[in-house]
Amino acid sequence: MTATSQAQSARCTLCPALCSLGLVWAGPDQPRVEVPPQPGEGVCPRGTMLGELLTSPKRLRWPRRRQDGSLVDMDLSQAVRLAAERLPRAGQGGSGAEAVVLIDGALPLEEIAAAAEIVAAWEGVRLCCVVAPEDEQVLLGVEASGAAYLSEEDLASCDGFVIVGDVFAANPRCSRGVLDAVKSNPRTPIVTIDSGGGIASGFATLAVPCPAGQEQDVLDGAEVSAAVQNCRKLGVLLVAEAGRGDAWMRLGYQAGKLANAHGGGVAVQTAGANALGALRLSRQMGLMSLAEAMRPAGGAELRVALGVDVLGLLGWSGPAIPIAAAALPNATTAGAEIILPTALPCELDGTVLQAGTRRVGCAALLAPPAGVPTPAELLRSLASAAGVSPPERSGRVPSLDRLNVAEPPEVSAAAPSGLALVGSRDAAHHAEGSLTGQASWQQLRPLPELRICPADAKELGVGDLERVEVQTESHRAAAQVRVLPRLARGTVSISEGFPEVRRLMPYLIDAERNVVVSHPAPVQVIRPRPGGRAGRNEALAAGR
Repeated sequence: MTATSQAQSARCTLCPALCSLGLVWAGPDQPRVEVPPQPGEGVCPRGTMLGELLTSPKRLRWPRRRQDGSLVDMDLSQAVRLAAERLPRAGQGGSGAEAVVLIDGALPLEEIAAAAEIVAAWEGVRLCCVVAPEDEQVLLGVEASGAAYLSEEDLASCDGFVIVGDVFAANPRCSRGVLDAVKSNPRTPIVTIDSGGGIASGFATLAVPCPAGQEQDVLDGAEVSAAVQNCRKLGVLLVAEAGRGDAWMRLGYQAGKLANAHGGGVAVQTAGANALGALRLSRQMGLMSLAEAMRPAGGAELRVALGVDVLGLLGWSGPAIPIAAAALPNATTAGAEIILPTALPCELDGTVLQAGTRRVGCAALLAPPAGVPTPAELLRSLASAAGVSPPERSGRVPSLDRLNVAEPPEVSAAAPSGLALVGSRDAAHHAEGSLTGQASWQQLRPLPELRICPADAKELGVGDLERVEVQTESHRAAAQVRVLPRLARGTVSISEGFPEVRRLMPYLIDAERNVVVSHPAPVQVIRPRPGGRAGRNEALAAGR
């Protein structure tokens, strides 16, 4: 692994591209993010909207307490003391985890490591670094496979590609390496496997039909093997998307073995730039897993969320997390008793592990608002108020060596009968802001996109741009139809970045495997009545 880049610039950390950013001012308190003038640099629309997050009118700038159904403003020191009264006190002792702190895995590595140092000195408290469950699983699978990680620069020298999921939507810049390879050799095979019908399939020489959640079986199939049999440097690109089952760890392992067999490597496009770094740091520092942290019988009496909307991410409406710190209101703060302000990841200096190949130093895009602490600073204040003497911040980050992971077991994929719903990435509207507090705050698409193949659309009687409602066993949400021939019949996909979409396919805890998973969901597509909501008797399809 190469050393940290010395030339630190502000970068967008919403995907592994790590595009450089420039901040300009359109007026007082009106920052705007622009593409810097260097050749070859650039950002996608969601990155340019980061400037609007910084001064959003929804920004949380001071603490509040929920009291008798109303929010009451508080002083930060007063709110910290009140929150600390609920946390384990110094000298109390006790066994097991009495409290769990959940911290955002998109933060710089130094910030996560500092939080881990504080918690290590705080008896009765454990730390969980939250990475999107699918990202965690697919990365563990690749780690187990021993496959090399490919940087974006490596992609142009590959002589074939297998793409699982819509990697071009997850990381728009990775498409450049793939298309540069095709430009050099127009006969370069591009095989896509995507039950969500993403844009990458539009560039495929072979788009293998993939029903809901069947990516693992298709990747192992004869069609893929035959298409890449002559490749000598195969690039396997993956993005793990919500609602597609629990086979992601095995799928990452299979992808790595396929790449190894053809002299190539793997490029995993995660929901943020630092997922692999956060995962390796978590394992090397012995932090708690998300499944353990959220398990009702896990022994924790209290949970504290620092900068991560864990309920919105998991599609859970409860139980409420009583102490939540965030930059913007979200599903987690909506039920919290004590709401604390904190900095955005783009407001912090620090290190990010890029593509498993090098550490990159990122400068802060802008300093946090006055009086708004970083997550680690906030945790230090909570510890001190609880009578703990946290150590001085060392600034050290573990070595981030590759993890020693055993070969994952086979997982059988079972799609629901009838019409099945899966999640998919959306290049223009990635995790629209309230979900993570780190994504672009934009209104380019106010409704999630519901992708339907032409045959299913005809049977349902719906067309492009029509507004419908989508209903599963757990939730109901509005969406806008897009008819696409790339989907397998019987599978519909929906933009996964919206909190209400996550509730359509909520995550479950697999206690036996100690993982958090979400599966394809049986779905109804419902046409709203003119001038009102849809009724159950107007369901267009309850399945076949």
